[in-house]
Amino acid sequence: MNSVIYEHPLNERVRVFMRLELLFGLLDGHKNISNRVNIQSFFSVLFNCIEVLERNDIRPTLSFYLDLLEKNMVRWSAHPDVYDENLQNNLQQAVELQSKVNNMDKVCSILKDDKFLASLRQRFSIAGGTCSFDLPQLDYWCNKPIEQRQLDVDEWVNILKPLREALNFTLLFLRELGPFENKTAVKGFYQNSCDNQTSLIRVKYDADLGVFPMVSGSKHRYTITFMMPDKVLVKTGVDDTIEFELSTC
Repeated sequence: MNSVIYEHPLNERVRVFMRLELLFGLLDGHKNISNRVNIQSFFSVLFNCIEVLERNDIRPTLSFYLDLLEKNMVRWSAHPDVYDENLQNNLQQAVELQSKVNNMDKVCSILKDDKFLASLRQRFSIAGGTCSFDLPQLDYWCNKPIEQRQLDVDEWVNILKPLREALNFTLLFLRELGPFENKTAVKGFYQNSCDNQTSLIRVKYDADLGVFPMVSGSKHRYTITFMMPDKVLVKTGVDDTIEFELSTC
């Protein structure tokens, strides 16, 4: 069985978190700029991060979730039958991360105020707009010794480190809130209701079946429809009964 997990956020907060998670992962993949091919990709992803982080609600939203996690862990640790060293460590980490997030300056202001990055950013939004004749300053930077360039890249990435640690911690606990349960999609269709606290739908299924799930929903109700890839229609419904596992977080 080739089990894969598909995730679908049910609110804008988690949707933004998952987009940031993707972008931070892409930064990791391109931050080694010893290969010149990675340079354009690195800056493109970095500017995408800045664009998402320009939202004013990123820091307070992370602080809200960390505070919620902290309160839950305090409640669990106070139970007379519960004592777990990992729980205590996670509680301490939640407190520390919340303090870091609350004490951060306006998210991404340092990156936005970087004169070199600011001189590049607008051209990266134009298809093919980053040639050497468009950005001679970038061409100059690309020809600096690799050690100097890598120091710059590491500095830019490290500015985001506290935010990224808080994001990873929050998403880790969010994903662990709901256990997986066996479900059945009759004719590839499953529907259920959820409460206001549900933020994320996680579907574990067998990719060898040749189908993929599509989720739609809100904070009250959601549906899962298994589809089959089609070269003409892109996707088409299935008539089979699909066994899968579901976690609501």
